[in-house]
Amino acid sequence: MLKLLAGPKRIVTAVLILVGLGSLLAAGYLVAAQETFTVYDGAEPIMVSGSFATVGDVLAGADIELRSEDVIVPDVGETAVPGHAIQIQRAQPVTLTTETESKTVWSVQPTLGAFLQEAGITVGRTDQIFADGRQILFNQLDTTPLPQKVEIGRFVTITILENGQQNTLRTAAQTVGAALAEAGITIYAADNVTPSLGSWLEPGMTIQVQRSVPLTIQVDGRIIQTRSAHSNALDVLAEAGIGLVGYDYTQPGPETILQPDDVITVIRVTEDFRLEDQPIPYQTLYQASDELDLDTQAVITPGVPGILRQRIRVRYENGVEVSQAVDGEWTAREPVNAVIGYGTRITIRTIQTEQGPREYWRVVRMRVTSYTAASSGKSPDNPRYGITASGLPAGKGVVAVDRNIVPWKSEVYLEGYGVAIAGDTGGGVRGRWIDLGFDEDNFESWWGYRDVYFLTPVPAPEDINYLLPAVLP
Repeated sequence: MLKLLAGPKRIVTAVLILVGLGSLLAAGYLVAAQETFTVYDGAEPIMVSGSFATVGDVLAGADIELRSEDVIVPDVGETAVPGHAIQIQRAQPVTLTTETESKTVWSVQPTLGAFLQEAGITVGRTDQIFADGRQILFNQLDTTPLPQKVEIGRFVTITILENGQQNTLRTAAQTVGAALAEAGITIYAADNVTPSLGSWLEPGMTIQVQRSVPLTIQVDGRIIQTRSAHSNALDVLAEAGIGLVGYDYTQPGPETILQPDDVITVIRVTEDFRLEDQPIPYQTLYQASDELDLDTQAVITPGVPGILRQRIRVRYENGVEVSQAVDGEWTAREPVNAVIGYGTRITIRTIQTEQGPREYWRVVRMRVTSYTAASSGKSPDNPRYGITASGLPAGKGVVAVDRNIVPWKSEVYLEGYGVAIAGDTGGGVRGRWIDLGFDEDNFESWWGYRDVYFLTPVPAPEDINYLLPAVLP
């Protein structure tokens, strides 16, 4: 029991305590008025708190939307009782297709039989019934779970391929054209449909629809605008009544898949032939002759070129030459070889030298240069420095030659230089070239072309080069 304190101050304090207790009691009453309700809309529970009179108020407070076909337990009009769960059984959409119509029906029935009865549909024992594409017997209706798609009537499953896209369809239509119309596919005159639109449907049939596209054909100076469902240039031309003859071809070729607005160019190919002659070179043969002087030549038999005749295939594309190729060749005339006689007859002659007259058997125009031991390419500390290829010391009177031109270790004479021995060689001395040796203290620079006399005795025939190079180095 609350005791009141004596005195004015104690009275005020007691009043404040009573007012505080009243506030607490009021707050407790409000909390007690809030109730919690459990709603099952699927597997997970939904907790809803508040003050609700009916089941419908609880669902509205939870912002749960319902369809008229959904089943609520307890009913939405009944009193909402905390602690009693509210169950929502959602209606499921079922696509119902007959031979005359297709519609969506919402249902909470657990089986196909109950669904058909609820929908007011009577089926006979001989009717064809399909649940999600699987045929159901009449005595299986009450044990078949509610499907998403129900078909009643004579249905076949077909596949429609339209420009690479596949669509599987179950239909009660009887012809290809009717099935395409049912699928919402409009066919135009230039489109290609296989099988044809009037063909009867068969189970498992595949219908291919190839849409026509605009194309341009360039042929024989004309430009033709057309439409075709073919993706191959040859098929498009055949459809347009344009033929290819012989080597005619198209750009792009038949291996290329046509695209809308492509241009097909027909290349007309023709060929022609012509003859061309090519010379066949003759060979030049050399024949020794003791009736001709050394270093002279004479034509014994003149050479005659042969004739190689070729048949040339010329290719034209749209009247323009594009290539040539040898289609065949044969020898129209054999070449006749030239025979040149070269002299082997040696005549001994005499020349006045600084040392008196000397006999010579040959005179040859040669390139002339000069060198010393220092310019021979060897360093002074080389053991072979100043020693020639023949072993003679380098200097005046020893010349470097090509041994194929001047007999080795024979004597030669040059006016202004004198008599020398062909006793040296050089890496760069080739052909009709002679390099004159000098001592270091009497070096003379020679450059140009001079006559070189080959002095007697005459070498053995096998040591004589009867055919000297015609070109000077």
